[in-house]
Amino acid sequence: MARNLQQRIARLQSKASLLTDRYKAVKRAKEEVESREMQLRAEVARLRREISVKDAEIECLKVTSVLTPDHKDVEVTRAFLSELVREIDKCIAQLSI
Repeated sequence: MARNLQQRIARLQSKASLLTDRYKAVKRAKEEVESREMQLRAEVARLRREISVKDAEIECLKVTSVLTPDHKDVEVTRAFLSELVREIDKCIAQLSI
């Protein structure tokens, strides 16, 4: 019976040791996951700040593009001014007669 008891104790000790090893492994994995979570949260915060900056830049570019005439508008304005100058020259020529 003592031998049977020693075998049971030995099995319980090995199971306890295995359980302890598994606990340590799970605890280590949990700490790694928590560390990775902190890194990812920091990365998310950094990316949100970057998105905010980019949104502000986009808004500035939209305002700038509205204020800056495009090439077509410049050509239309030049043509209009050229036509006005021609008409003024005609008027001056008629007044000179």
